[in-house]
Amino acid sequence: MSGDSRQEQERIRPALGVNDITGQTAASWYVAMRSDALKDKPVALKLFGQPLVAWRNASGQPVVMERYCSHLGASLAKGKVVEGCIQCPFHNWRYDSTGACSHVPGHSTAVPRLEPIPPTARQAVYPTTERYGFVWVWYGTQVPLFPVPEMPEAERPRDFMRLSFAYETQTSVLRIIENFYDAQHAAPVHQLPITAFELKLYDESSPPADQEALAREGAWFGAGIDFHVERYFGPMGIVSRALGLNMSRMNLHFDGYPGGCIMTVSLDGDMKYRLFQCVTPVDKDETVMHMLLAIKKGSGLARSAANFVLFGLQTWGAAGYDVAIWNNMKSDAGGAFSKYDQLILKYRTFYRRWVNKVSQEQPGPVRDSRADSRRSAHG
Repeated sequence: MSGDSRQEQERIRPALGVNDITGQTAASWYVAMRSDALKDKPVALKLFGQPLVAWRNASGQPVVMERYCSHLGASLAKGKVVEGCIQCPFHNWRYDSTGACSHVPGHSTAVPRLEPIPPTARQAVYPTTERYGFVWVWYGTQVPLFPVPEMPEAERPRDFMRLSFAYETQTSVLRIIENFYDAQHAAPVHQLPITAFELKLYDESSPPADQEALAREGAWFGAGIDFHVERYFGPMGIVSRALGLNMSRMNLHFDGYPGGCIMTVSLDGDMKYRLFQCVTPVDKDETVMHMLLAIKKGSGLARSAANFVLFGLQTWGAAGYDVAIWNNMKSDAGGAFSKYDQLILKYRTFYRRWVNKVSQEQPGPVRDSRADSRRSAHG
């Protein structure tokens, strides 16, 4: 190979270190399941490549723990909830919401001739919380390092209409999350009639008021894209023009965190809706993308209905175009970036910090099979 050829090969080689995290999972909150899917019976689920079980304790709080009983490995998802504990169907061992074994038939410290409960009788449990209609599970460290992000508009039905939907995808967590910061795909994938765009990256020390809790822990990624456009786009463009709706500027503001992003969409300076994108990491290249929209009501029923269709249903359809791309993408491929990819690269740097927290702080019994086999998953 000539010197010029080697130099050319070096020039086009992907930058080192930009793709090694695309298949890894950062420490963060993730959606385990919809709240209305978890009632009074245990539910089998798979997260982080691990078989788990979800159930509700006596207070109605969600619990997510290892699925197979620490005794002889029966599936607790086939058991039932008894006196606020999950009971194994095989020998009726029970575990409380902390994962401790609370009852083994025939064992009791009150009866000296019987043996106590074995100290190894325990199930690993993930921290959980419940909000926005989802059961959330914390991944990466023993104790959550920041709260679930705030999107107060989703809890203001007087002023905002809610719409939520989900897509099953065949890609990694990072590939879904970083898609928001990719301005260049807006025209070819979503047919947005762009004349120009400007990328923005915000100072971590100056977050919006509702993201201060994240920023204090270094878990807020603030960015934005200003699009200059000619008109509304896609099939709903016909509807919008019939209603006399036009625009020249679309501003996207991003409040990112390690496991997702809240996007605020404004048209010509008027905020129209907020979109909470969050994910369920099921297994390697198997991720469910959830979107929760809070759409600003209009002046009157007809304008509100138009807003719901224009911003809600169109977003639903537009997300499907992204999914079609992701499902045919090699998650760790690519790497020849241009200056227009700077938000993606900045987010990857941010995301890497939270991937590293998993490796540094989490020696847990449940491991993420999608990542480095030496890397642990939770506590």
